[in-house]
Amino acid sequence: MSKVTVKQQYWSEHLLQADAFDGSFAQYAQTHNIPVQTLYRWRHYFKGSPVTEPKTKPLFTQLVTSPVGDVCITLRMGNVQFQFNRLPDPQWLAEFITASHAP
Repeated sequence: MSKVTVKQQYWSEHLLQADAFDGSFAQYAQTHNIPVQTLYRWRHYFKGSPVTEPKTKPLFTQLVTSPVGDVCITLRMGNVQFQFNRLPDPQWLAEFITASHAP
């Protein structure tokens, strides 16, 4: 397998983030001030390429903390949102993450 260049790594990360983005591919591009055609070009470049195969998508796409109101922390995983009024137990969180990766 060939070595991944810095440029390939940069665009690979953008593509992973675009896939996890809660919106369209075009909205992600607009949010990051990237021409959407550039993202499509890189996605086409990586299709069938082993460069991005070992990468995994991040489990949590967004973490929001809020000092106002009853919600202390919000965890978003895909279309599911978990809200806590205090930080969850670290052991529970570790078990939850492990269980979410189970086949």
